[in-house]
Amino acid sequence: MDFTLLIAAFGGGLLATMMGGLFAFVMTGLTVLCAVLAGVAGSPAVGMISFGSVFGPHVAFAGAVAGAAYAMTKNHIENGQDIVTPLVKFGDPMVLIVGGIFGMVGFLIQYIWGPLLGTLAFDGLLGEGAGAGWTDTVALTVATSGIIVRLVFGKTGLTGKTPAGETRAWVPTGNRLAFVLTYGLGIGIVFGGVAGALGVAADTSELAAALFASANVIGFGIAAVSLILIHMGFHFEGWHHIVLPATTTAMIMFTATASPFVAIIGGAIAGMITAFMGEWAAMTFNSHADTHIDPPAVTICLFQIINFVILSGIVFA
Repeated sequence: MDFTLLIAAFGGGLLATMMGGLFAFVMTGLTVLCAVLAGVAGSPAVGMISFGSVFGPHVAFAGAVAGAAYAMTKNHIENGQDIVTPLVKFGDPMVLIVGGIFGMVGFLIQYIWGPLLGTLAFDGLLGEGAGAGWTDTVALTVATSGIIVRLVFGKTGLTGKTPAGETRAWVPTGNRLAFVLTYGLGIGIVFGGVAGALGVAADTSELAAALFASANVIGFGIAAVSLILIHMGFHFEGWHHIVLPATTTAMIMFTATASPFVAIIGGAIAGMITAFMGEWAAMTFNSHADTHIDPPAVTICLFQIINFVILSGIVFA
C-alpha cells in the first residue's frame, strides 16, 4: 500500500466534500475519459486521479457521502442523501474533515477488499496476483463505506424505516419495470455493439485494441459525465451501473467467441439485469432512509463478481 497516496486521500475526500458527491463523481468521469482517450500519455492518470486519491469514487464520492451525513447531524441539510449540494456552502470545517477522514477510510477499505483479501481468496481460481480483481473493489468500497456511514451517522437503519401504515415496495413493477428494462436493454445493446466492433478492429489496429481494452471504462466515463444534467436542474437517472458491467460482459463474450453479435447479446442481457438490480438496490437501501448507500455501487460490485469470477474465471477460463 502506498502511504503517500493514503495521506493524499484525505485531501481527495475533503475536496469532494466541498464539491458535493455528485459533482465529484462527474469529475471522475471527465478525468477518466480524458486519460483514456489520451492514450499512453494519459494512462497514469487513470489509476492515480480518476480511480485513485483524487477522484476515485471510493475516496472522493464516499468521502462526500460521509460529509453529507455528518452535515445532516449538524442541521446543515435536511437529509444525508443530499449528494448534490456542495458542502462548502456551510463553512463548517468539521464537515470537510469528516469527508477527508472517510476518503482515507475508503482508500484503506479498497486495499483490504482487493490486494489483501482478494488475493488470499481468489488467487487459486483466477491465477496468482489476479485475485485482487475478483470484483470491482472500488464499487464494493463505495457500498461498504456507505453502510458504515449509515450505521455511524444515520438513524433509519440499513434498509430505512417505513412509515406506519405504508406499504413498502422492494422491486420495480408495472410501467416503471418496463421502462427500466427498456433503457437497460438499449444501453447494453449500444455498448455491446461498440465493444464488438472494437474487438473486430483490434485484429488490425493497435489503437482499436487499446480502446477495446478500455471499452467498459469509456462507457462508465460517459455515463458519469452525463450526470451533470442533474446539476443543471433536469430530471435524469444514473446509468453507469448498467454500462460498466454490461460492456464488461460484452468484452468477455467477444474475447471468448470473436463474435460481435454474441457481444451485443451479452451486453443486452447484462444491461437489463443490472438496470433491474439498480432499482432493487435503490428501493432496498435508500427508501425512507437518512443517508446515502449508493445503489449503482451495490449493483456494480455484485454483477462484476459474475463477470470476473464466473464468466472469466470459470466459464471461459
